[in-house]
Amino acid sequence: PRSSELLDFMTQLAEMTDKLSVEITGGMGVPNVRIYNADGSWAGLAFHGVPGGHEFTSFVLGLYNASSAGQKVADEDLARIEKIKEDHHITIMVSLSCTMCPELVTSAQRIATLNPHVKTDVYDLSLFPEIKEQYNIMSVPCFFIDDDAKFHFGKKNISQLLDLLEQEEAHA
Repeated sequence: PRSSELLDFMTQLAEMTDKLSVEITGGMGVPNVRIYNADGSWAGLAFHGVPGGHEFTSFVLGLYNASSAGQKVADEDLARIEKIKEDHHITIMVSLSCTMCPELVTSAQRIATLNPHVKTDVYDLSLFPEIKEQYNIMSVPCFFIDDDAKFHFGKKNISQLLDLLEQEEAHA
């Protein structure tokens, strides 16, 4: 049912503009949306679930940031983003009712739109109880970088995420 809901949502959104299109891949299994650039390359943004609640705005900002000059980023943060040379994957677990999750999601996705070495996957935990149980997640936002078993909690802005990414780069 959630896959059908997501398909309806994305189809209606794409009908509002000629800048978006919907392509179904992999059947109607677990609902997720991956954002691609006009050239067909993955923009580094994926949302596993149906964007709604507090994450609706994050989803729209992700589209905006991936398809345009996007939101302004402080010059010092932009310089730090450009210095990322290793591939990093940020996995974020959220709840659609969480008021602290959107800042983390938007910050991670903004970094990903500015550096092709950074990819993000956002999971609505209500649809993925196996992830919640596997990692014993008790609160959101919760995230990890790469395949690191070290979880981070709480909202983070771009500068705070860059601190963590730079620590990962130093360990590489």
